[in-house]
Amino acid sequence: MLGVEIDKWVTEIQDKWTQIPLFEIDPQKLRHLAIICDGNRRAARERGLPDFLGHQAGVETILGIAQAGRYWGINTLTFGFWSTENWERDKRQINFVMRLARERLSADKFKEELAENEVRFKYFGRSDRLPAMLRAKISVLENFTESFNRYHLNLAMDYGGLDEIGRAMIKMGGKNQRGEFDFARLRNDPRLLLDFLDTAGQPNPDLVIRTGVREDEVAHTSGFMPLQTAYAGWMFLPDLFPNLTPERLLSSIQQFVGYERRLGR
Repeated sequence: MLGVEIDKWVTEIQDKWTQIPLFEIDPQKLRHLAIICDGNRRAARERGLPDFLGHQAGVETILGIAQAGRYWGINTLTFGFWSTENWERDKRQINFVMRLARERLSADKFKEELAENEVRFKYFGRSDRLPAMLRAKISVLENFTESFNRYHLNLAMDYGGLDEIGRAMIKMGGKNQRGEFDFARLRNDPRLLLDFLDTAGQPNPDLVIRTGVREDEVAHTSGFMPLQTAYAGWMFLPDLFPNLTPERLLSSIQQFVGYERRLGR
């Protein structure tokens, strides 16, 4: 029975994201869209399903948004799907998410889609705590797409902003010890730190959308890309991530690109 219900949900999501409204993004306004995929478990509970199945629906939503993003001309998409704090969850849920990630990232259909659209895939976050088989699949996919440069698709798993900065400092310290980097350069150009973050070589996010934020909730950023999003626009939507529709997402994007940001000027 559960299998029938999740298959029905997945089909609904797939159908929803094949009906993408026409729109063309101005790349000067929006090059990098990041989405914190919150509300997967709550969406499953709404349907009377076990929490962990919400992550499967969330993955289908990611695939739909990735397709829509290319259709609209968004160069870079980042999805925050699993944070450093999420390891405290139920062990069965953790195992399900790790297995789900491994299966979807290694699927031939997914690899073919990336190749057809020249999408470079990158993993953001720690990797040492991931299961060995998942780490291997991620490495294969990153190597497979390394030469692609038309679009960028980033998946943040076991990601935390403080953790990312800590890893960046370790990289920087290693280069300093080898004589390849001088810490003193940061005094004149602190932006050099960005070259050691997970997003190195990519534009910083212009817009960050966090789903699943209740109307009465005091929204927070959960430490997501604290340095890269210093000048990004933030939007907090009540929509649970699997319930997000192309129309709702596009409406948020249009609101953002229609707003003139001063950026300190």
